Amino acid sequence: MNTKLQYDLHEIGDASQKAIVAIHGWQGDCNSMYPLIKSMNIKNVGWYLLEAPFPVKNGEGFSWSYEKSNGQWEIDEPRRLLNDFFGELFKIYDSRKIFVMGFSQGGLVCFDFVLFLHEPLGGVFPIAGFLRQPEYNGERFHSSQKNTPILIGHGTEDDRVPVESSQNAFNKLLAQGANAELLLYKGKHKIGVEFIRKLKEKIQSK
Repeated sequence: MNTKLQYDLHEIGDASQKAIVAIHGWQGDCNSMYPLIKSMNIKNVGWYLLEAPFPVKNGEGFSWSYEKSNGQWEIDEPRRLLNDFFGELFKIYDSRKIFVMGFSQGGLVCFDFVLFLHEPLGGVFPIAGFLRQPEYNGERFHSSQKNTPILIGHGTEDDRVPVESSQNAFNKLLAQGANAELLLYKGKHKIGVEFIRKLKEKIQSK
């Protein structure tokens, strides 16, 4: 059993001003989101590049869950590890100065865990993500996140996670009164340039 999440911290200028938490996708690691630091070029921020706790079987990189049996996936341990990580982060930063982005499986973490944190965040940004239970019509976020800016991005030609996954998540969030936006961009399973531009604007405006 893992005792705590591993991550790389990159401090740019006065890193006490705000934090960006970047959550990689399946088979990624703490280096997967590193290129965003240069491409976004945000001043005075601490970048927390998380690494998922479970090595991918018969493959490279890490995963945020693993199949236990009969199609059941482990969610309790990653939830505990993420809770502990954010609990520590909330001791360092005002929660509204914390921004969380996740790509692919990391987008799932944003939808199914981050939006249920009890402290209001500065922004949550799921990219090419999906819901663990896409048909579920219950609550999709904690009341503390009702005003949290949620910017969802997805490539219209994504051949790994269909764009409909983000459209479905967006519609469910919107129906429940979330402060959500959906930005579709031309491209496959990647982070679009226009999305990065809007992401930077959102973070710098806070």
